Amino acid sequence: MATIRGVSHLLLQTNDLARAERFYVEVLGFHVRERTTFRDGRPLVVMHEGLGLTELTEEGKRLRQEAGQSLEHVAFRVENIAQLERDLRIAGVTIVDGPKPTAYGTSLYFLDPDGVRIECHD
Repeated sequence: MATIRGVSHLLLQTNDLARAERFYVEVLGFHVRERTTFRDGRPLVVMHEGLGLTELTEEGKRLRQEAGQSLEHVAFRVENIAQLERDLRIAGVTIVDGPKPTAYGTSLYFLDPDGVRIECHD
């Protein structure tokens, strides 16, 4: 049997690719590795940190409505949760929960521009 070694990357479909890229780069400090396109023509922004961003198509919206949203949240490790909280508040990002102790350390929860729940923990 093959052994899974961990998560390779996450791909988020966004309603506004430029807005999402600004949020992840300017607010959370991600770094763009590459900008390219899928074979179907959708743009793709790949981050060094293992996150990909693309545009949500009408077909994608239809599939989400039929299947229901299955993503509960995305979590990232950070070095300084208190600094992240300060940075988020300065950027006008609403904290929805935390910081608080969790099984992963101290966690902070907030929403990205598309309403994806993000957890960061130290």
